[in-house]
Amino acid sequence: MKLRWQKKKPVHTLAVALALLLLLALILPGCTTGAQAQTPAAKANQGWGPSAGKGGAAAEDDDDTPAAVPVMTISENGVHTLSGNIDGQVLVTASNVTLILDGATINSPDGPAILGDDGDGNDTLQNLTIELRGENTLTAGIKHGIQGKDHLTITGNGSVDITAVKDGLHAGDALYVTSGIIHVLESYEGMEAPLIEISGGTSVVHASDDGVNAASDDRSVIPALKISGGTLTIYAGSDGIDSNGTLDITGGTVAVFINAPRDGDTFDVDGQTNILPTIFSANAIPAGAKVSLQDVFGKTLWETTAQYEATSFALTLPGLTDGTLYSLALNAFAPTAITATTTVQGMRMGGGMGGRGGFATPPDGAPGTMPSAPPAGPNGGGRVPRGDMQR
Repeated sequence: MKLRWQKKKPVHTLAVALALLLLLALILPGCTTGAQAQTPAAKANQGWGPSAGKGGAAAEDDDDTPAAVPVMTISENGVHTLSGNIDGQVLVTASNVTLILDGATINSPDGPAILGDDGDGNDTLQNLTIELRGENTLTAGIKHGIQGKDHLTITGNGSVDITAVKDGLHAGDALYVTSGIIHVLESYEGMEAPLIEISGGTSVVHASDDGVNAASDDRSVIPALKISGGTLTIYAGSDGIDSNGTLDITGGTVAVFINAPRDGDTFDVDGQTNILPTIFSANAIPAGAKVSLQDVFGKTLWETTAQYEATSFALTLPGLTDGTLYSLALNAFAPTAITATTTVQGMRMGGGMGGRGGFATPPDGAPGTMPSAPPAGPNGGGRVPRGDMQR
Protein backbone atom coordinates (compact mmCIF):
# COMPACT_ATOMS: atom_id res chain seq x y z
CA MET A 1 0.00 0.00 0.00
CA LYS A 2 2.72 2.43 0.85
CA LEU A 3 4.64 1.62 -2.33
CA ARG A 4 1.58 2.14 -4.49
CA TRP A 5 1.00 5.56 -2.87
CA GLN A 6 4.55 6.62 -3.69
CA LYS A 7 4.00 5.67 -7.33
CA LYS A 8 0.74 7.59 -7.61
CA LYS A 9 2.06 10.79 -6.03
CA PRO A 10 4.23 11.90 -9.02
CA VAL A 11 1.29 11.26 -11.37
CA HIS A 12 -1.00 13.43 -9.22
CA THR A 13 1.55 16.28 -9.08
CA LEU A 14 2.05 16.19 -12.86
CA ALA A 15 -1.69 16.43 -13.48
CA VAL A 16 -1.96 19.49 -11.25
CA ALA A 17 0.99 21.14 -13.00
CA LEU A 18 -0.52 20.50 -16.43
CA ALA A 19 -3.84 21.95 -15.27
CA LEU A 20 -2.13 25.10 -14.03
CA LEU A 21 -0.25 25.52 -17.31
CA LEU A 22 -3.48 25.15 -19.27
CA LEU A 23 -5.19 27.75 -17.07
CA LEU A 24 -2.31 30.21 -17.59
CA ALA A 25 -2.42 29.66 -21.34
CA LEU A 26 -6.08 30.64 -21.36
CA ILE A 27 -5.60 33.73 -19.19
CA LEU A 28 -2.37 35.32 -20.44
CA PRO A 29 -3.46 36.18 -24.06
CA GLY A 30 -6.11 38.48 -22.64
CA CYS A 31 -3.62 40.45 -20.54
CA THR A 32 -2.40 43.80 -21.85
CA THR A 33 0.31 46.22 -20.90
CA GLY A 34 1.05 49.85 -21.75
CA ALA A 35 -1.50 52.55 -22.57
CA GLN A 36 -4.81 51.76 -24.24
CA ALA A 37 -7.90 53.71 -25.27
CA GLN A 38 -9.33 55.50 -22.27
CA THR A 39 -13.05 55.64 -23.07
CA PRO A 40 -15.27 52.66 -22.15
CA ALA A 41 -16.37 52.23 -25.76
CA ALA A 42 -12.80 52.07 -27.03
CA LYS A 43 -11.69 49.77 -24.19
CA ALA A 44 -14.55 47.41 -24.89
CA ASN A 45 -13.48 46.98 -28.50
CA GLN A 46 -9.71 46.95 -28.25
CA GLY A 47 -7.86 43.70 -28.75
CA TRP A 48 -4.09 43.42 -28.46
CA GLY A 49 -2.57 40.55 -30.41
CA PRO A 50 -1.35 39.62 -33.89
CA SER A 51 -3.69 40.61 -36.73
CA ALA A 52 -5.69 37.58 -37.74
CA GLY A 53 -9.22 36.72 -38.74
CA LYS A 54 -12.13 39.14 -38.92
CA GLY A 55 -11.11 42.72 -38.25
CA GLY A 56 -7.43 41.79 -38.04
CA ALA A 57 -6.27 42.02 -41.64
CA ALA A 58 -4.63 45.38 -42.20
CA ALA A 59 -5.61 46.07 -45.80
CA GLU A 60 -3.22 48.52 -47.45
CA ASP A 61 -3.56 50.66 -50.56
CA ASP A 62 -1.45 48.35 -52.74
CA ASP A 63 -1.37 44.96 -50.99
CA ASP A 64 -3.28 42.82 -48.52
CA THR A 65 -0.39 42.02 -46.21
CA PRO A 66 -1.62 41.80 -42.59
CA ALA A 67 0.19 43.98 -40.07
CA ALA A 68 2.41 41.71 -37.99
CA VAL A 69 2.04 43.90 -34.91
CA PRO A 70 -0.33 44.04 -31.94
CA VAL A 71 -3.55 45.73 -33.01
CA MET A 72 -6.02 47.79 -31.00
CA THR A 73 -9.33 47.33 -32.79
CA ILE A 74 -12.13 49.91 -32.61
CA SER A 75 -15.26 48.28 -34.01
CA GLU A 76 -18.04 50.47 -32.57
CA ASN A 77 -19.23 53.75 -34.08
CA GLY A 78 -18.87 56.81 -31.88
CA VAL A 79 -16.20 58.85 -30.15
CA HIS A 80 -13.10 57.14 -28.76
CA THR A 81 -10.07 58.65 -27.01
CA LEU A 82 -6.47 57.48 -27.14
CA SER A 83 -3.72 58.72 -24.84
CA GLY A 84 -0.38 57.55 -23.50
CA ASN A 85 2.05 55.15 -25.20
CA ILE A 86 0.68 52.58 -27.63
CA ASP A 87 3.08 50.06 -29.14
CA GLY A 88 1.24 48.75 -32.16
CA GLN A 89 -1.29 49.66 -34.79
CA VAL A 90 -4.71 51.17 -34.06
CA LEU A 91 -7.20 49.52 -36.42
CA VAL A 92 -10.59 51.18 -36.96
CA THR A 93 -13.20 48.86 -38.49
CA ALA A 94 -16.36 50.81 -37.62
CA SER A 95 -17.93 52.95 -40.33
CA ASN A 96 -18.31 56.26 -38.46
CA VAL A 97 -15.68 57.03 -35.85
CA THR A 98 -14.19 60.12 -34.23
CA LEU A 99 -10.83 59.22 -32.75
CA ILE A 100 -9.54 61.77 -30.24
CA LEU A 101 -5.76 61.81 -29.86
CA ASP A 102 -5.05 63.38 -26.49
CA GLY A 103 -1.34 63.17 -25.71
CA ALA A 104 -0.96 59.86 -27.57
CA THR A 105 2.28 58.31 -28.83
CA ILE A 106 1.65 55.48 -31.28
CA ASN A 107 4.51 53.41 -32.67
CA SER A 108 3.57 50.86 -35.32
CA PRO A 109 6.71 49.23 -36.75
CA ASP A 110 4.95 47.07 -39.37
CA GLY A 111 2.08 49.16 -40.70
CA PRO A 112 0.15 52.44 -40.50
CA ALA A 113 -0.03 53.89 -36.99
CA ILE A 114 -3.78 54.39 -37.52
CA LEU A 115 -5.54 52.32 -40.18
CA GLY A 116 -9.14 52.65 -41.27
CA ASP A 117 -10.43 49.37 -42.69
CA ASP A 118 -13.90 47.80 -42.55
CA GLY A 119 -12.34 44.41 -41.77
CA ASP A 120 -14.90 42.56 -43.92
CA GLY A 121 -13.82 43.57 -47.41
CA ASN A 122 -17.22 45.15 -48.11
CA ASP A 123 -17.99 48.51 -49.67
CA THR A 124 -19.44 50.24 -46.60
CA LEU A 125 -18.39 53.90 -46.64
CA GLN A 126 -16.11 54.72 -43.73
CA ASN A 127 -15.84 58.20 -42.21
CA LEU A 128 -12.84 58.47 -39.90
CA THR A 129 -12.23 61.75 -38.06
CA ILE A 130 -9.01 62.37 -36.13
CA GLU A 131 -9.47 65.07 -33.49
CA LEU A 132 -6.23 66.47 -32.13
CA ARG A 133 -5.84 67.48 -28.48
CA GLY A 134 -2.53 68.18 -26.81
CA GLU A 135 0.69 66.95 -28.43
CA ASN A 136 0.68 63.63 -30.26
CA THR A 137 3.31 61.56 -32.07
CA LEU A 138 2.73 58.84 -34.68
CA THR A 139 5.41 56.61 -36.21
CA ALA A 140 4.85 54.06 -38.98
CA GLY A 141 7.74 51.71 -39.67
CA ILE A 142 6.24 50.87 -43.07
CA LYS A 143 3.32 52.27 -45.05
CA HIS A 144 1.46 55.47 -44.13
CA GLY A 145 1.21 57.44 -40.91
CA ILE A 146 -2.59 57.66 -40.92
CA GLN A 147 -4.56 55.75 -43.56
CA GLY A 148 -8.29 56.20 -44.04
CA LYS A 149 -10.26 53.63 -46.03
CA ASP A 150 -12.59 56.22 -47.57
CA HIS A 151 -13.00 59.65 -45.94
CA LEU A 152 -10.38 60.93 -43.52
CA THR A 153 -10.76 64.24 -41.64
CA ILE A 154 -8.15 65.94 -39.44
CA THR A 155 -9.45 68.52 -36.98
CA GLY A 156 -8.98 69.81 -33.42
CA ASN A 157 -6.85 72.34 -31.55
CA GLY A 158 -3.90 70.08 -30.76
CA SER A 159 -0.95 68.86 -32.80
CA VAL A 160 0.47 65.68 -34.30
CA ASP A 161 3.99 64.80 -35.44
CA ILE A 162 4.03 62.07 -38.10
CA THR A 163 6.96 59.98 -39.32
CA ALA A 164 6.17 57.54 -42.13
CA VAL A 165 7.94 55.57 -44.83
CA LYS A 166 5.15 56.23 -47.34
CA ASP A 167 2.48 58.95 -47.01
CA GLY A 168 2.02 61.01 -43.90
CA LEU A 169 -1.75 61.19 -44.46
CA HIS A 170 -3.47 58.89 -46.96
CA ALA A 171 -7.15 58.44 -47.80
CA GLY A 172 -8.89 56.13 -50.26
CA ASP A 173 -11.45 58.72 -51.38
CA ALA A 174 -11.11 62.08 -49.65
CA LEU A 175 -8.84 63.84 -47.18
CA TYR A 176 -10.12 66.89 -45.29
CA VAL A 177 -7.92 69.12 -43.12
CA THR A 178 -10.00 71.64 -41.18
CA SER A 179 -7.90 72.62 -38.14
CA GLY A 180 -5.07 71.57 -35.85
CA ILE A 181 -1.29 71.49 -36.30
CA ILE A 182 0.01 68.74 -38.58
CA HIS A 183 3.73 68.16 -38.74
CA VAL A 184 4.81 65.49 -41.24
CA LEU A 185 8.43 65.16 -40.20
CA GLU A 186 9.37 62.49 -42.73
CA SER A 187 7.48 60.82 -45.56
CA TYR A 188 7.63 59.75 -49.17
CA GLU A 189 4.57 61.88 -49.94
CA GLY A 190 3.10 64.18 -47.32
CA MET A 191 -0.60 63.93 -48.13
CA GLU A 192 -2.30 61.83 -50.80
CA ALA A 193 -5.92 61.14 -51.81
CA PRO A 194 -8.12 61.51 -54.91
CA LEU A 195 -9.77 64.54 -53.29
CA ILE A 196 -7.87 66.77 -50.86
CA GLU A 197 -9.53 69.76 -49.22
CA ILE A 198 -7.56 71.99 -46.84
CA SER A 199 -9.70 74.66 -45.20
CA GLY A 200 -7.80 75.44 -41.99
CA GLY A 201 -5.08 74.48 -39.57
CA THR A 202 -1.31 74.72 -39.85
CA SER A 203 0.43 72.00 -41.83
CA VAL A 204 4.16 71.56 -42.39
CA VAL A 205 5.07 68.74 -44.76
CA HIS A 206 8.47 67.16 -45.41
CA ALA A 207 8.45 64.72 -48.35
CA SER A 208 11.16 63.07 -50.39
CA ASP A 209 8.78 62.96 -53.38
CA ASP A 210 5.60 65.07 -53.73
CA GLY A 211 4.39 67.23 -50.88
CA VAL A 212 0.61 67.16 -51.42
CA ASN A 213 -0.70 64.88 -54.15
CA ALA A 214 -4.24 64.52 -55.50
CA ALA A 215 -4.23 61.24 -57.43
CA SER A 216 -6.33 58.18 -58.15
CA ASP A 217 -5.79 54.78 -59.75
CA ASP A 218 -9.41 54.89 -60.93
CA ARG A 219 -9.42 56.51 -64.37
CA SER A 220 -13.10 57.44 -63.97
CA VAL A 221 -12.17 59.73 -61.06
CA ILE A 222 -10.83 63.24 -61.69
CA PRO A 223 -8.52 64.09 -58.76
CA ALA A 224 -8.95 67.50 -57.15
CA LEU A 225 -6.92 69.58 -54.72
CA LYS A 226 -8.73 72.47 -53.02
CA ILE A 227 -7.18 74.92 -50.57
CA SER A 228 -9.48 77.53 -49.06
CA GLY A 229 -7.82 78.39 -45.74
CA GLY A 230 -5.16 77.59 -43.20
CA THR A 231 -1.38 77.63 -43.58
CA LEU A 232 0.49 75.03 -45.61
CA THR A 233 4.29 74.84 -45.86
CA ILE A 234 5.86 72.18 -48.08
CA TYR A 235 9.45 70.96 -48.39
CA ALA A 236 9.60 68.39 -51.20
CA GLY A 237 12.14 66.50 -53.26
CA SER A 238 9.91 66.43 -56.36
CA ASP A 239 6.66 68.35 -56.93
CA GLY A 240 5.44 70.52 -54.10
CA ILE A 241 1.75 70.53 -55.05
CA ASP A 242 0.76 67.82 -57.52
CA SER A 243 -2.75 67.30 -58.86
CA ASN A 244 -3.48 64.71 -61.51
CA GLY A 245 -6.72 66.63 -62.00
CA THR A 246 -7.68 70.14 -60.93
CA LEU A 247 -6.23 72.70 -58.50
CA ASP A 248 -8.17 75.42 -56.69
CA ILE A 249 -6.54 77.81 -54.22
CA THR A 250 -9.11 80.35 -53.04
CA GLY A 251 -7.72 81.17 -49.60
CA GLY A 252 -5.04 80.42 -47.06
CA THR A 253 -1.27 80.77 -47.22
CA VAL A 254 0.73 78.23 -49.22
CA ALA A 255 4.55 78.22 -49.29
CA VAL A 256 6.35 75.59 -51.37
CA PHE A 257 10.09 74.86 -51.29
CA ILE A 258 11.33 72.11 -53.60
CA ASN A 259 14.81 70.72 -54.05
CA ALA A 260 14.43 69.07 -57.46
CA PRO A 261 17.03 70.36 -59.91
CA ARG A 262 16.23 67.72 -62.56
CA ASP A 263 12.55 66.85 -62.29
CA GLY A 264 10.03 68.74 -60.17
CA ASP A 265 7.75 71.76 -60.07
CA THR A 266 6.39 73.81 -57.22
CA PHE A 267 2.93 73.32 -58.78
CA ASP A 268 2.32 70.39 -61.16
CA VAL A 269 -1.26 70.28 -62.44
CA ASP A 270 -2.73 68.11 -65.18
CA GLY A 271 -6.11 69.82 -65.42
CA GLN A 272 -7.72 73.19 -64.82
CA THR A 273 -6.31 75.64 -62.29
CA ASN A 274 -7.93 78.41 -60.32
CA ILE A 275 -5.45 80.00 -57.94
CA LEU A 276 -5.00 83.26 -56.09
CA PRO A 277 -2.14 85.52 -57.28
CA THR A 278 1.08 83.62 -56.58
CA ILE A 279 4.80 84.36 -56.55
CA PHE A 280 6.99 81.86 -58.42
CA SER A 281 10.77 81.93 -58.14
CA ALA A 282 13.44 79.72 -59.72
CA ASN A 283 16.23 81.32 -57.69
CA ALA A 284 18.11 78.96 -55.38
CA ILE A 285 17.42 79.40 -51.67
CA PRO A 286 20.07 78.16 -49.21
CA ALA A 287 19.06 76.29 -46.10
CA GLY A 288 18.62 78.61 -43.14
CA ALA A 289 18.00 81.69 -45.29
CA LYS A 290 15.50 84.25 -44.14
CA VAL A 291 12.94 84.61 -46.94
CA SER A 292 10.60 87.59 -47.02
CA LEU A 293 8.11 89.12 -49.43
CA GLN A 294 7.71 92.88 -49.54
CA ASP A 295 5.49 95.29 -51.40
CA VAL A 296 6.74 98.23 -53.44
CA PHE A 297 6.85 100.38 -50.31
CA GLY A 298 9.18 97.96 -48.51
CA LYS A 299 6.49 96.63 -46.17
CA THR A 300 7.05 93.00 -45.22
CA LEU A 301 3.98 90.95 -46.13
CA TRP A 302 5.33 87.51 -45.23
CA GLU A 303 8.54 85.96 -43.95
CA THR A 304 9.96 82.64 -42.83
CA THR A 305 13.25 80.76 -42.48
CA ALA A 306 13.96 78.14 -45.14
CA GLN A 307 14.59 74.82 -43.40
CA TYR A 308 16.10 73.17 -46.48
CA GLU A 309 17.95 74.16 -49.59
CA ALA A 310 15.51 74.83 -52.43
CA THR A 311 15.86 75.08 -56.18
CA SER A 312 12.40 76.60 -56.66
CA PHE A 313 9.89 78.43 -54.51
CA ALA A 314 6.23 79.44 -54.71
CA LEU A 315 4.06 81.52 -52.39
CA THR A 316 0.32 82.06 -52.43
CA LEU A 317 -0.71 84.75 -50.01
CA PRO A 318 -4.07 86.47 -49.40
CA GLY A 319 -4.02 90.09 -50.49
CA LEU A 320 -1.62 89.78 -53.42
CA THR A 321 -2.75 91.38 -56.67
CA ASP A 322 -2.43 89.75 -60.06
CA GLY A 323 0.11 91.57 -62.24
CA THR A 324 1.56 93.58 -59.34
CA LEU A 325 5.30 93.73 -58.70
CA TYR A 326 6.65 92.48 -55.36
CA SER A 327 10.14 91.98 -53.92
CA LEU A 328 11.47 88.62 -52.73
CA ALA A 329 14.41 89.05 -50.36
CA LEU A 330 16.90 86.45 -49.10
CA ASN A 331 18.80 87.41 -45.96
CA ALA A 332 20.51 90.78 -46.49
CA PHE A 333 20.86 90.38 -50.28
CA ALA A 334 19.19 92.82 -52.65
CA PRO A 335 15.57 91.73 -53.25
CA THR A 336 14.42 90.28 -56.57
CA ALA A 337 11.43 91.83 -58.31
CA ILE A 338 8.71 89.27 -59.07
CA THR A 339 5.23 89.75 -60.50
CA ALA A 340 2.32 87.92 -58.91
CA THR A 341 0.36 85.76 -61.34
CA THR A 342 -2.64 83.45 -61.42
CA THR A 343 -1.01 81.32 -64.11
CA VAL A 344 0.77 78.24 -62.82
CA GLN A 345 4.45 78.41 -63.68
CA GLY A 346 6.29 75.32 -64.90
CA MET A 347 3.12 73.24 -65.28
CA ARG A 348 3.82 69.86 -66.91
CA MET A 349 0.63 68.75 -68.61
CA GLY A 350 0.08 65.01 -68.23
CA GLY A 351 3.04 64.62 -65.88
CA GLY A 352 1.46 63.94 -62.53
CA MET A 353 3.08 62.01 -59.72
CA GLY A 354 6.47 63.12 -61.01
CA GLY A 355 5.69 61.46 -64.34
CA ARG A 356 4.63 58.10 -62.87
CA GLY A 357 0.85 58.27 -62.88
CA GLY A 358 -1.41 56.72 -60.23
CA PHE A 359 -0.62 56.43 -56.54
CA ALA A 360 3.06 56.92 -55.90
CA THR A 361 5.02 54.10 -54.29
CA PRO A 362 8.63 54.44 -53.18
CA PRO A 363 11.15 51.86 -54.39
CA ASP A 364 11.17 48.72 -52.28
CA GLY A 365 13.20 49.21 -49.14
CA ALA A 366 13.62 52.93 -49.76
CA PRO A 367 12.28 54.93 -46.82
CA GLY A 368 11.14 58.49 -47.27
CA THR A 369 14.12 60.79 -46.91
CA MET A 370 14.43 64.51 -47.21
CA PRO A 371 16.32 66.02 -50.14
CA SER A 372 18.94 67.51 -47.86
CA ALA A 373 19.64 67.77 -44.14
CA PRO A 374 17.93 70.70 -42.43
CA PRO A 375 19.76 73.06 -40.16
CA ALA A 376 19.50 72.10 -36.51
CA GLY A 377 16.79 74.00 -34.70
CA PRO A 378 16.17 74.59 -31.03
CA ASN A 379 14.11 71.40 -30.92
CA GLY A 380 17.02 69.38 -32.31
CA GLY A 381 17.18 66.79 -35.05
CA GLY A 382 16.59 69.26 -37.84
CA ARG A 383 12.92 69.43 -36.90
CA VAL A 384 11.13 72.56 -38.06
CA PRO A 385 10.58 74.63 -34.92
CA ARG A 386 6.95 75.56 -34.48
CA GLY A 387 8.05 79.14 -33.79
CA ASP A 388 9.63 79.28 -37.24
CA MET A 389 6.42 78.51 -39.08
CA GLN A 390 5.54 81.27 -41.50
CA ARG A 391 3.55 84.15 -40.19
